[in-house]
Amino acid sequence: MGDQPPVQAPPQVSPDGRFYWDGQRWVPFQQAAPAAQTAPAPMGQFQASPPKQSHTGRNLAVGCLGIVALLVTIGIVSSGSHGSSETLNWSVDGRQTTEAVVGGSDAFQVTVTNNGSDASNLILYLNSKDDWLKHHVVTDPDSCTLNSSLERLECGPIKDGETRVINVTGSPKDAGNFTFAVDVADEEGSTLLYPNLGELYWSEAVTPA
Repeated sequence: MGDQPPVQAPPQVSPDGRFYWDGQRWVPFQQAAPAAQTAPAPMGQFQASPPKQSHTGRNLAVGCLGIVALLVTIGIVSSGSHGSSETLNWSVDGRQTTEAVVGGSDAFQVTVTNNGSDASNLILYLNSKDDWLKHHVVTDPDSCTLNSSLERLECGPIKDGETRVINVTGSPKDAGNFTFAVDVADEEGSTLLYPNLGELYWSEAVTPA
């Protein structure tokens, strides 16, 4: 029980390090492992198995490469989209009513000057902040067409050098203190382009009738 297994001496290695003495002959290291390395391990211990290629690591590496490729693709798409929005050279200004009464008259005005190329469709989005359309009935969209499902006004083409002044009139439905917004865009086919500083917003107090 208390006896310890004999300790094997390390093999004798040739001066050039290419052979070892197995007790009878010099054996190249490439043909067999030294005796000390091939001896069975004592009970209660495990022999270390040679390291295996980690499928987890490989999959992780492939996943990382995929993520990098995806991020690069998103960056390219975002850069292209951002570049397109920068070519929309519009100046946007406006005026609006800041006090109104439920059932009365309310209005805002948007002025857009196109300093770039021709645009197919001037869009006024009204669903930002407290959603102007939700709290109003549009009584006069001026020269625009109301698209209720998309919560916007579609105002048609605006040419290079053209200035459009759009006056939208409505009637408030709800009392309260609101922050309304109008966001301006151009729609080219299925693509929306937004100019820099194209959103107008204001505070408005609507009192009961």
